Amino acid sequence: MKRLHQAAKFFFEGERKVFLQGVTYGPFEPRTENGPYLPEEGRVVKDFEMMQEAGINLVRLYHQPPVWFLDRAGESGIRVLTTVPWPLRGLFLEDTKTRATILKRMGTFSREHSGHPAILGYLVDNEMAPDLVRWLGREEVEQFLNTCVCEVKQGDPEALVSYAGFPPSEYLQPGEVDFYSFNVYLHDRDVFQRYLSRLQNIAGEKPLVLSEFGMDTIRHGEEEQAELLSRYIEDCFRGGAAGSILFSWTDEWFTGGAEITDWAFGLVTKDRRPKLAYSSVGHSFLVGKESLVGCHPLKSPPKVSVVVCSYNGSSTLKGCLEALEKQSYSDYEIIVVDDGSTDDTQGVLAKFPDVTSVRQENMGLSAARNVGIEAAAGEVIAYTDSDCMPDEDWLYFLIQTLLLEKTAAVGGPNISPPAHQWVQAAVAVSPGAPGHVLFNDRRAEHVPGCNMAFWKWALIGINGFDPVYRKAGDDVDVCWKLLDQGYEIAFSPAAVVWHHRRFCVKTYFSQQRGYGEAEALLRFQHLNRFDAAGSARWKGRIYGVEDSASLFYQPIIYYGQFAFGGFQSIYRQQSYGFLHMFGSLQWVALTGFVLLLSTGIPMIRIIPLVMVGATLWAALVNMASVNLESKFDGFKARILVFYLSLSQPLVRAWARYFTWLERQQTPKSVSESEESLPHYRPPWWRCGYFQFWSNEGKERYTLLRSAEELLGREGWRFVLDTGWSNWDIQIFGNRWWHIRIRTQSEAHPGGRQLTRVGVQMMVTSFSLLVGALIWGIGLSVWFSFANYRWIVLCVGLVTLAHWLAGGLRVRRRLAETILAAARKEGISRLKEEVASQ
Repeated sequence: MKRLHQAAKFFFEGERKVFLQGVTYGPFEPRTENGPYLPEEGRVVKDFEMMQEAGINLVRLYHQPPVWFLDRAGESGIRVLTTVPWPLRGLFLEDTKTRATILKRMGTFSREHSGHPAILGYLVDNEMAPDLVRWLGREEVEQFLNTCVCEVKQGDPEALVSYAGFPPSEYLQPGEVDFYSFNVYLHDRDVFQRYLSRLQNIAGEKPLVLSEFGMDTIRHGEEEQAELLSRYIEDCFRGGAAGSILFSWTDEWFTGGAEITDWAFGLVTKDRRPKLAYSSVGHSFLVGKESLVGCHPLKSPPKVSVVVCSYNGSSTLKGCLEALEKQSYSDYEIIVVDDGSTDDTQGVLAKFPDVTSVRQENMGLSAARNVGIEAAAGEVIAYTDSDCMPDEDWLYFLIQTLLLEKTAAVGGPNISPPAHQWVQAAVAVSPGAPGHVLFNDRRAEHVPGCNMAFWKWALIGINGFDPVYRKAGDDVDVCWKLLDQGYEIAFSPAAVVWHHRRFCVKTYFSQQRGYGEAEALLRFQHLNRFDAAGSARWKGRIYGVEDSASLFYQPIIYYGQFAFGGFQSIYRQQSYGFLHMFGSLQWVALTGFVLLLSTGIPMIRIIPLVMVGATLWAALVNMASVNLESKFDGFKARILVFYLSLSQPLVRAWARYFTWLERQQTPKSVSESEESLPHYRPPWWRCGYFQFWSNEGKERYTLLRSAEELLGREGWRFVLDTGWSNWDIQIFGNRWWHIRIRTQSEAHPGGRQLTRVGVQMMVTSFSLLVGALIWGIGLSVWFSFANYRWIVLCVGLVTLAHWLAGGLRVRRRLAETILAAARKEGISRLKEEVASQ
């Protein structure tokens, strides 16, 4: 037997995944005054034999085990998770002596068992009372528990350490633990499943263990207990829990100096007669089955096509395909789309004859994913990347969630492998990491492209992936399109892929530039989901991203009246993003503008210095708030985080802004050309409003579709209303002006229709930025060189007139296109003199 280690959401013995299938054991009445709270050795051995038959591989103790107990457990293949007992705690944080005694006990306890193969790990406490935590303070208690964890690890470095929480103090979440454990007694199945999803999101990238669950047979009976525990174990496995511990092995229970006789939670009676639950648990645990699929198979599982798109990914493709071939899900195929790689991708693929390989010219990520749709034979298409290694139960968890939740798509988390040196650790916690976005514990707004699956019909219904996204952004686009059509996206926290996404500073910045470009492209098709600065406005909560604003927006905790709440939870306050604002490109540009003004206005010279200080302060706050791996947490790593926090917003925003700037204008060859179709040519002062009349009942929709077709054929760049705008079509005329078209129809007797069209000029953000810069320079000259004020004024007025004339020309050109579309559809322009009658 080897010690288990934690990797992402699960435990492993070497490379073999191990699910914890446990029972609590005792405490029993001590046989001597200072003896252990355990039966005699012979009884323990017989208990272990019965446990083995039921598939139990873990016992949880509440007191210190003697060495002979650990030896017998190891011989039976059973691991031990033990709670480090505290002295009577009281207000332990307010008593220095008590604190020192507790910490000393942590270190002594773990050192006495250090290295024993039967020890799984330690729980530093069990069910901290909510009124005590409220009195002492959540952060203070969490900090002390973290210190306890470190003390235990110093005594037994290879052991796993956690704290056993429960719903009345659910908000107590020490970050140094190796896994999260909760004691949960919920008998309603739907409530339990929903709470399990909540606990999974609390656990994040760490394993979740349900450290107590049970039912009393005195009040409920053996049949009800057997049915509940069988159902509970299945829900735990399907919900991605890394382990579950039943309370308890036997009805024999001694606590508080007395034997408890009015509760009977055991799988066996006091004299070890098996209850019905003993047999049902044995059928539900993974006994003699090789995988979750063998123990808890899915009903009517669909065929799945796993699509891997690769461009020069030969260095990691082998590991990806090896992981995919080990999937526990049976009915699936693997398709690799080689997007014009110039490395040894084809050589790697030659070693996997069962993998379907499709090679194409380099056309980008979205085009490659569409090729995967065409080649797929499965009802469900799952996507991962060539630099990812999916967990062996990845497909099982994805598909079972897809079937259970009845959604159009599903996704899971992507987790970085453990860092091997301080640069990797610093880069991993720096801003801009990809993460999933959840509306709630079971529904997602966005799932990462390296870990997502769709019903094939859903992808076909939205015409697959948009080829405009060559590097990134395609996953966000497809998720938003599905949501806009009324579908839902599920999230499976246990469907894990390891993602080798960032190794060094160079690749980090390359990634951020790619994300910036993708955000600009997304903005064209989803304008309603972006703010004026071009940043996405998520409706859900972004996971996997450090929230530096938490230093200032402390979470609100629901304790319940007098701290008697059953589920006392953390609620994050809304962060207004002022820290992010201080590091943004817009803020830096504004700082430069004020600095320029200050050269001519001495009284404001302190302002740009304050603004620079705010930018440095925001990066310092982020540097201080991130959670670096303790073994790499040092001065160099923190300084690198500071540098990346300072640079990342600028790099990403620069790529986003200039991609947007490049693509948000129609080519001059189009905007300055003549309208080729017959049309009325209005004077420039009458291009903002038109009325059209149709005796055949043709209304605004006909005119809009005709205008859309004509704009597309001529080469205009434009977007259509997504359902959240007060306009119908927005045309990106040039760098200075956008044009918005609005329409409204009015029904008249005889089926006739009056349609009104507004053609509105909109100033671009680039226009505002350049205008502010020009006027900043002008004001600086105005105050510094009084003799040239009239020259500055004249230049400013001429520039303004030229700028306005350019917008009017574009508006007139688009008005002619609208008029041409109307004539093409047989819709007559209503002349002013007729309209006024």
